[in-house]
Amino acid sequence: MRIYLVRHGKAAQEGYDVDAQRPLTSRGRTDAERIAVQMGNAGVSVHQIRHSGLVRAQQTADIFAQYLEPPGGVIQVAGLLFDDPVEGLADELHLEPEPVMLVGHNPFMERLASMLLTGNPNQTPIWFATSTTACFEYIEGEWSARWVLSRQIVP
Repeated sequence: MRIYLVRHGKAAQEGYDVDAQRPLTSRGRTDAERIAVQMGNAGVSVHQIRHSGLVRAQQTADIFAQYLEPPGGVIQVAGLLFDDPVEGLADELHLEPEPVMLVGHNPFMERLASMLLTGNPNQTPIWFATSTTACFEYIEGEWSARWVLSRQIVP
């Protein structure tokens, strides 16, 4: 079982009274698209892309969907916001029948990655800059990090 964690692309900082309405910047769209193209060219397959519902996460999820074409579509789910607890989700992810992508926010993504890899949400084994995407695989009762893509390393 593989799970893909994605931190949304860079979002606008000013001009929005409500944080949830902040859209991706031009750079945020470009960074997410570059990573999505790389994954699509590598043949990465996800069944469904799930996002937090905040505009920047939805826009990031939609960009990835253009290149990965998930048969289960793109949906909003609860539990992927900044300070949402990660323990319950970490305990259940290995039960997913198909690979899924989760698009959310920090510190949630770093805490979830830490929980999967170390059993402790307070470590930081993977730093999630904007648009960072990490692949995790569950084999024989344990999660391992397979790869990480960030805007700094994707051409």
